[in-house]
Amino acid sequence: MVEKFLEYSKANSLPTDTNRIVVAVSGGIDSMVLAHLYLESGIKPAIAHCNFSLRGAESDSDEDFVRDFADRNNLVFHTIRFQTTDYASSNGLSIQMAARDLRYNWFEEIRSKNGYEAVAVAHNLNDNAETFFINLIRGTGISGLTGMKPRNENIIRPLLFATRDEIVTYASGKNIAYREDSSNAQVKYVRNKIRHNILPVFKEINPDVLSSITYTIEHLSGSAEIINNAVDDIRNKLFRVSDIGISVSIEKLKLLRPEKSYLFELFRPYGLSPHQTGEISDLVRGNVGKLLYTNSHRIIRDRNDLIITSITLEPVSTNVFKSFKELNESHVFSSVIIADASTVKPEANPYKAFIDADLITYPLTYRLWEQGDRFSPLGMKGMKKISDFLVDNKISRVAKERIKVLVSGQSIIWVAGHRLDNNFRVTENTTSIMIISL
Repeated sequence: MVEKFLEYSKANSLPTDTNRIVVAVSGGIDSMVLAHLYLESGIKPAIAHCNFSLRGAESDSDEDFVRDFADRNNLVFHTIRFQTTDYASSNGLSIQMAARDLRYNWFEEIRSKNGYEAVAVAHNLNDNAETFFINLIRGTGISGLTGMKPRNENIIRPLLFATRDEIVTYASGKNIAYREDSSNAQVKYVRNKIRHNILPVFKEINPDVLSSITYTIEHLSGSAEIINNAVDDIRNKLFRVSDIGISVSIEKLKLLRPEKSYLFELFRPYGLSPHQTGEISDLVRGNVGKLLYTNSHRIIRDRNDLIITSITLEPVSTNVFKSFKELNESHVFSSVIIADASTVKPEANPYKAFIDADLITYPLTYRLWEQGDRFSPLGMKGMKKISDFLVDNKISRVAKERIKVLVSGQSIIWVAGHRLDNNFRVTENTTSIMIISL
């Protein structure tokens, strides 16, 4: 077992020649065997244990058990107690997903804080097969069927070579003590249903089913890599980064066949789920303004493009300036100056506002434009809704949402980056000019 452990680690470039490894140990058989394999290999890892406060005294006994193991072997011990139920409730997560978020965030915290090279977790071949079926049942693309990887950034899985039967045999032969988690026997959880009800049936049909599933996972992983490389090439050709997000030509997307498969793979890095493949296809053929939200991005149908923007953008602030001094010292604009009108010739530059300074009254407000806002565009007569002005100038929906206006009292002075209000323009009667640059 130790020989296999070292061979698998070497083959997958997992660290074995350092003591800067922390092992996640629950107290169960898998993680206890993993910790012993490190010790048998001459490596003294640190131990990290999460108490999820889900099983009362049983959870506390698990923590005591793991602490005792670390103490007996002179290993650095890290532990934390989570209020998992509260976290799940406040974040709208299942208990399993909440526990996953909590532990992996903490693992990275202690890894970076203490300078560990990696965090080792005790997933094995059975876990990999169960994950394969979970993703298959929930619906996924090919990448969801490629199983767990030996290394994912700072998380390593050096026990993925072993079946649960091999782990049990090793633990028995070495008299390794471990704790039995009572929740593992409860079939109310999806993973446990697969473990106790589904995989045994497959094993009756094919006693070597784990090897077959592992082969399939490896084959799919290779296929996924080929597909990802090809899709990346297409994405690099079609996706264009701009100041309003990422733009993708709709006409070019329509040429791809098979359409839905390409759309899913192309937009998957932007949070698109398999269940949203039909929605992104509808978006390609939808009306201007139609949009789709993924778990991380928003995709909008513009005139000739789909525009992708992150939904985690920082909110646009509102600024109020009570005096020129506040305006000048705020650094909201790249420059703000007042000049004698006889020394300045206004430019036709949308990113600079040349304003008759004598017409300005404070406070000035710099905010997002709102529905119903009106102004008199420079060079035009009469008032116009800003919404109509932006449509007439073919400003995309995404860009519209970030446009701000400079307001004096109830009057809009400038639609920043687009047009000055005609009433604040420089005329022959102007004596001083305020020049504001974005």
